[in-house]
Amino acid sequence: MSAGKLGMVVNINQINEEDGLAIHHTYAEGEPELRSEDSLIIGRPALDLHATRDGDKVNLVGSVKATVEYNCDRCLTAFSTPLDQSFDLSYVPAARPASPMEEKELGGDDLSTAFYVDQVIDLDDVVREQIELALPMSRLCDSECRGLCPECGGNLNEQECDCSVEQVDPRWAALRELKSDN
Repeated sequence: MSAGKLGMVVNINQINEEDGLAIHHTYAEGEPELRSEDSLIIGRPALDLHATRDGDKVNLVGSVKATVEYNCDRCLTAFSTPLDQSFDLSYVPAARPASPMEEKELGGDDLSTAFYVDQVIDLDDVVREQIELALPMSRLCDSECRGLCPECGGNLNEQECDCSVEQVDPRWAALRELKSDN
């Protein structure tokens, strides 16, 4: 297990086939960086996992704990959410690249198996993936969030707005535009 150019990695040869390998790692503040630009890890994420190996097949079972900050989809207010994501992942060595013309049918196990290259599994990628999978699809600061005023842009959770918002049936919107052009 090492940290280097690749980040936090484990070489599969370090995993004893009988006892496996236990890894407990607390990252530095804000690491590893997420790939999405709209989310940010705050604090120090923790990775706990037990790696086992049977020949070239590696199994990683563990959890990632982190706090992630992102903006509410309705009001754009930044807020944070603690995450505790468990995982059970299988890895096998990457096969030779298939030619573009070669087709291969995927089986059920293929969809739940990841691949490693050069006897190394990048644990930073595991942590990123697990955090991104744990993030909610709808990111709301509160289930009752009222969002932003469509006229003035004010946060309706913080202030009442005097703007008059005229509700127009969207089916009539095109006719309204014709009328305003005259």
